[in-house]
Amino acid sequence: MSKKIFEKLRKIKLVITIVIVAGVVTHLILVYDAAKSIKVVEKRIEGVYLIKPNEYEVRFSLSIFNPKRDIEIDYINYDVYIEDDYLGNGEKPHFILKKGSSQYEFTLHFTSSSISSATKDLLLAGEANVKIKGEIMIPAKFFGTFTWKHIKIPYTINEKVGIG
Repeated sequence: MSKKIFEKLRKIKLVITIVIVAGVVTHLILVYDAAKSIKVVEKRIEGVYLIKPNEYEVRFSLSIFNPKRDIEIDYINYDVYIEDDYLGNGEKPHFILKKGSSQYEFTLHFTSSSISSATKDLLLAGEANVKIKGEIMIPAKFFGTFTWKHIKIPYTINEKVGIG
């Protein structure tokens, strides 16, 4: 009789294990599918603005289209360059990207002491080439807690902008 009980328990354990694995795999597939459908539909550098003497601000925006379902975003990061001079980086940390279109605005402050004299001259002349490179990082998690992989959506903006 105890052999039959152990056999039934083994079958119950197997069924529970299969249900848990199927649930985790299904969730990961849904997250991966939603993440791969996300598109950066518009990226725009608003401009470079003089805030006070020797201090500037770069403003840019991203429009993101999410056609599937609300999804967790670990962060959106960005590196900013003016005429190949690295200015700095930033990120928008953890948030939920809702289904549909969303627009996000970003800023980066820098001082003229952090750039070359040739780039300073271009800023003073009123126009410079600005390049922004970044990624949208979407976590793929087991049981909603352990991130085992990030799905990356890269973007690049490269525009000649006026200095305001």
